[in-house]
Amino acid sequence: MEREAEAQENRWRARLDAVLMHRIWGSLIFLCIVYVIFFLSFAIGDPLVKLIQTGTQMFSVWASHMLEPWPRLQSLLGEGVVGGVGGVLAFLPNVVLLFGAITVLENSGYMMRVSRLMSRIMKIMGLNGSSFAPLLLGFGCSVPAILSTRRIGARNDRLVTIAVLPMMSCAGRLPIYMMFVSALFPSRLQATVLFGIYASGVMLALCCARLLKNTFFKTVQRDSLHHMKRLRLPSLRKVGLLMWSRAFMYVRKAGTFILGASIILWFLNTYPKPEEGAAPTAAAAMEHSYAGQIGHWMEPVTQVAGFDWKINSALLGAFAAKEIFVTQMGILFAVQDGDSGPAAQQTLNARLKASYTPLQGISIMIFCLIALPCIGTVTVAKREAGTWWFALAQFAGLTLLGFLTATLVYQAGLLL
Repeated sequence: MEREAEAQENRWRARLDAVLMHRIWGSLIFLCIVYVIFFLSFAIGDPLVKLIQTGTQMFSVWASHMLEPWPRLQSLLGEGVVGGVGGVLAFLPNVVLLFGAITVLENSGYMMRVSRLMSRIMKIMGLNGSSFAPLLLGFGCSVPAILSTRRIGARNDRLVTIAVLPMMSCAGRLPIYMMFVSALFPSRLQATVLFGIYASGVMLALCCARLLKNTFFKTVQRDSLHHMKRLRLPSLRKVGLLMWSRAFMYVRKAGTFILGASIILWFLNTYPKPEEGAAPTAAAAMEHSYAGQIGHWMEPVTQVAGFDWKINSALLGAFAAKEIFVTQMGILFAVQDGDSGPAAQQTLNARLKASYTPLQGISIMIFCLIALPCIGTVTVAKREAGTWWFALAQFAGLTLLGFLTATLVYQAGLLL
């Protein structure tokens, strides 16, 4: 009886594997699973995000009242720390949900099936099946994803995988997408837009890989996929621990690195102070600041992609960490409309919606998708490739590609 039950179970597993790794049905199932993950990240995450945003707003009001005798400290805490760190922490539920879903798929053994399924596409694009796992890890963070390319045998295949990995949207980019998608698009389109951004990154990465393999990194293709483990129910304890670990890392990053960056950005946004009477509004004072001056200096070039000086100044911190883009936007729009009256109570979403169009939002998200790999990615790319030339060429190439693509999308959208 036991042998018969085991044999029947094996037959069911074989049938399930045949469906999951089918060239057509397997691909459709994978796309549906990814779409559902994005949909749930909004359906479950958005109420939690709004709860955190409400909490940070209440804390900001209370802290501003307590620090009223010290206006500079009041500004630092309200506009810098709360506006910056609070803006990043608000998207913690979305990041944890996305990472948890990927963890479930990995621990169930399903991702090994997807790797085998995608090996054919990987070969068409000049890579082998072993490149799929690092590319998938890139959705979490590019740094461990680049480190995982050590399992790829051929050096040229490994370098190509490293080169295109930053186009896989890491968790640091997700708050940027969430910020613009939730502010500029109706709820019925949010999951579709987010899915489209992620899918665009995957397609661009594969196309660039094919181009690199045909030019700078020609080599004989080899496949190095290992034996697949059996499908199984993921360990809830293990998944829970990994989700907790990811949440802790995200909060620690917000409380240390991003906190420091928030203070620096607050300084750039606050100083130099305008002469008395020269800038009666907070918005004018912001334009007079170092960040505003740099943003305005870049605007004649970047406006062809739909970027204004605020976006330009926010991109300054994105090189350090993508989450800092959200930090800077939170700081900028915290004082955009002044410090009193009904406008001061507007949410960040309302202010973004009043300042940008959906087309501008798509252009900005595409640029952030492709361009400006963070400093951690550049550093580990140099270490794994063994030369700064590779890392710097990767940074410059992706930034140029991102700006050109964003410009093309924005200008094409204006013509429609």
